[in-house]
Amino acid sequence: MVRSVKKWLKRLALALTVGVLLAVAGFVAAYTWFSRDLPDVDELHTWRPPQGTKVTCKGGAVCAEFYRERRTWVDVTRLPEHVKYAFLAAEDADFYQHAGLDYLGMARALLKALRPGSRAGGASTISQQACRNILLSQERTFGRKMREWILTPRMEKALSKDEILNLYVNTINFGHARYGVEEAAEFYFGKHARDLTLGEAAVLAGTVQLPERINPVTNVVKAKKRQRYVLGQLAKHGFVKQPLVDAELEKPILLGPRQPPEVGQYYAEEIRKQLVRRYGEERLQKLADPPRDSKERAEKVTELGERALNEGGYRIEIAMDVKLQAAAEAAVRAGLEAVDRRQGYRGALGHIDAARFKQLEPLLQARVSEAGRRKPDEVLIADLLTLKDMKPPEEPGEAEEAIDPEEPAPSTDQKLVNAVSVKPLAEGVETVGWVSDVDDVKGTALVDLVKQKAQLSFKELSWARPRDLKGHLGAAPARISQVVVPGDLVRVRLGKALPASTTLEAKLAQVPAVQGALLAIDPTDRTVVAMVGGYDFGTSAFNRATQAHRQPGSSFNPFLYACAMSEGKYTTLSVVNDAPFSVRDPYTGKQWKPQNYEKGGYDGPLTLRQALTESKNTVSVRLMEALTPPTVIEFARRAGIRSELPENLTLALGTGEVTMQEIANAYTTLQTGGLYADAVTLVKVTDARGTVLEEHHAAPEPAISPAVSFLITSLMRSVVEQGTATAVKELKRPAAGKTGTASEYRDAWFSGYTTDYVASAWVGFDDHEPLGPAETGGRAALPLWLEFMQAAHEGKPVRDFEAPAGVTLARVDPSTGLLAGRSMPGRVEPFLDGTAPTAEAPAPGTVRAEDFMLQDGKRGRP
Repeated sequence: MVRSVKKWLKRLALALTVGVLLAVAGFVAAYTWFSRDLPDVDELHTWRPPQGTKVTCKGGAVCAEFYRERRTWVDVTRLPEHVKYAFLAAEDADFYQHAGLDYLGMARALLKALRPGSRAGGASTISQQACRNILLSQERTFGRKMREWILTPRMEKALSKDEILNLYVNTINFGHARYGVEEAAEFYFGKHARDLTLGEAAVLAGTVQLPERINPVTNVVKAKKRQRYVLGQLAKHGFVKQPLVDAELEKPILLGPRQPPEVGQYYAEEIRKQLVRRYGEERLQKLADPPRDSKERAEKVTELGERALNEGGYRIEIAMDVKLQAAAEAAVRAGLEAVDRRQGYRGALGHIDAARFKQLEPLLQARVSEAGRRKPDEVLIADLLTLKDMKPPEEPGEAEEAIDPEEPAPSTDQKLVNAVSVKPLAEGVETVGWVSDVDDVKGTALVDLVKQKAQLSFKELSWARPRDLKGHLGAAPARISQVVVPGDLVRVRLGKALPASTTLEAKLAQVPAVQGALLAIDPTDRTVVAMVGGYDFGTSAFNRATQAHRQPGSSFNPFLYACAMSEGKYTTLSVVNDAPFSVRDPYTGKQWKPQNYEKGGYDGPLTLRQALTESKNTVSVRLMEALTPPTVIEFARRAGIRSELPENLTLALGTGEVTMQEIANAYTTLQTGGLYADAVTLVKVTDARGTVLEEHHAAPEPAISPAVSFLITSLMRSVVEQGTATAVKELKRPAAGKTGTASEYRDAWFSGYTTDYVASAWVGFDDHEPLGPAETGGRAALPLWLEFMQAAHEGKPVRDFEAPAGVTLARVDPSTGLLAGRSMPGRVEPFLDGTAPTAEAPAPGTVRAEDFMLQDGKRGRP
């Protein structure tokens, strides 16, 4: 018996020995295997995370940032003690005592994971998290965990505790694309990390656990619960005295001021694309084996360029003026909304029946209640746009695994509601609400905004004619139920509260289907001070100011008329017959009969001034025929038009597709007395070391004579004063410009300038569908230009265009083009030197023999 026991003990000992040896061997093998190709922790002494690129505009304000992770580096040793302690209390109270790995915590986590219904969690020290954030990844695999266990002790030996904590607080994610405590402090509380209070520091430290779900903007209730936990830990571990903690426990979390809306997104994206191409191509040239396939090459250029901008720490200066950019964006939005209303109502965004909405209502109310406030008395409302594509409720299935062991996994409806955005209630704000009631007798509809109500009035809905998918407009609505019905999801613009009620006034709104653009240039330095590429960058990043090629219509004609006068064959008062005619275009071989905008409206012999003022197509075609398209194209090239233009007579109608930036810059050539230069958007690029990589300034060169430029400016002033753009007179200062309407109303333009700014505005559909009858450049595009220019000229002195050398001013009789005698009225007309009339006009009522046939054939408009 004793011998048998000894035998089994020997076997057990041998088995244990073998087991230990195998375990040691396994550990050594695993350690060796996972130690391969690990990063060198000594590099962390000088490591800094990739720095994003900051973009500054005129005045030095930061107006855009390009980044992979948005962060601003701070030195943790310069932060208040309570800020550092908050992170220790929340994540690793024994940070300064352990050697990187918390073995007891790891054991507790293991035991917890073994309990039925539990899952592994916790046990990661601050050192481990810093190691994971910088040297490894966030993937949840055994291999990554092994590497983390190997690297963390190495990092502890290589760095001091303060250095590790410094890496940690500058790399952790705080939600809303903010990384590092400085960016988090700025975003959530509008202050530097060094200025955080104890309560605010506890909020940020608590956010790290689940940054996208318990941050104080998304859910202030969960953030408060987590803050209380962190405050308790601060007192428990002796980091902060209990009375200080008690003072913070019941204080509400109040966020910092709401950040102003982003301005200039189209402008910033245009700069980003330029630099991605340029720096991506530069880096591609340095590759040992660059891809040869054109598609792969383009993808590699984009990849390398984006990495350079997002991680290179560049400082970029652009020419955008924030104030003017904001004015341009407001003008484009207002102008497009006005056009859109004339095109009718496209219907509700979606529909939710009453029973389904009642199911969601408690969750929606909780969503609004739990969202963070930026002011103590701030009222929040829901924007239900994300519910428009909602699917029917699904049958309960297997529950999704919860991210937080203490928090149940969200249901399908909760996830749906969590995606609903919340915004502050303010007059003029737009949001999407649910129509709860429609009353045809009162002519009202009640819109539920979640915890707030708004009311639509039928009196404000006369514009809401139904518009089908083909663009056809129906009859005006006869009652409100023909516009909205209960259950509709509709966009509304909120007004003030109704008298003796908490219900808000509201107007039906919709995001325009029509698009537009505006670009403005300061002619003194050729800088593009404002660029708007569409109604909303968030829904369409396509930049119609730089990327879209559209027909300018007769807004191209100033280059045609200026070309005619530069030849010396025509003056502002040269007469061309505005009459119907048929011409065989020698460049296309086709027979063609040009028509004016007002079909059948012909005025007979007209001066060039009258023809441009009234935008006469027949006169333009006759001029093009006389000058020839190649001659006009060469002139337009000198002004700045670079796009390919049709070498035929239709060019007189502006059929050559151009970009807005080309048109605006070419008009700037006319405004500056004929000086051409590339428009400047990018001013300077500096790398992270402060080395200037590139710098750009306009280098104007004479392209068109100053005298010709003044003459065409004079003609375009008549367009503004008595032609197709008389609305510009509201600017109350000298201005010159030209409307443009492409065939079938597919494009509407207005381009023009004052002595201070040049601007171009365009309106149209991306798919080239017609805008509709009467949507001309003067009606659709000019209001955008005018609203911007009114804002841009606020406070500026009124200045007139000055005649340059080479121009003779003569008082003439406009009807004959001859000098006006002393006994007759006349107007001052500019001429190129040597082209002014010398003969005096006959007295009123006298008809010269050579004019008899012209006078006989002159007709008014039918």
